[in-house]
Amino acid sequence: MALKYHLVRRPDLRKTASEGDTLLFPQVRTSDRISFRDLCEDLSHLSSASPPDVSCVLRGLLYIMRRELRKGNVVELGDVGNFRMTAGSKGVEDPEEFHTSMFKRPRVVHSPGVLVKEVAPKVSFKKVDVKAVDSTCDRPHAI
Repeated sequence: MALKYHLVRRPDLRKTASEGDTLLFPQVRTSDRISFRDLCEDLSHLSSASPPDVSCVLRGLLYIMRRELRKGNVVELGDVGNFRMTAGSKGVEDPEEFHTSMFKRPRVVHSPGVLVKEVAPKVSFKKVDVKAVDSTCDRPHAI
């Protein structure tokens, strides 16, 4: 399967660009989603666990990940990769000037493992047409 994309016109931010110039940039579009229930069902077919058992384990994993990330720990998930928390802030000249309110919103960073990284080089791309906005839908979308 190929990743679907469409072209979006955005401002040209190059130093040589004139005011109002634009360029076309590709924007990857998601095709569909797999629900948590379907994921548990699919995983159950690959093991001896039932879908509710898989769901229980995944919910337990999420509970532990949240707990460990809040502690500032790295959560290692083998070939899936590692998860960690990070937060940027403004800089100060003197350590006395720094206070925790200067932190930006913390976020979770995922560093993919070997098997997840292998997916990216094998991806192909397919252009999709974007249907114009109409009365039944107020957002442009792919056909």
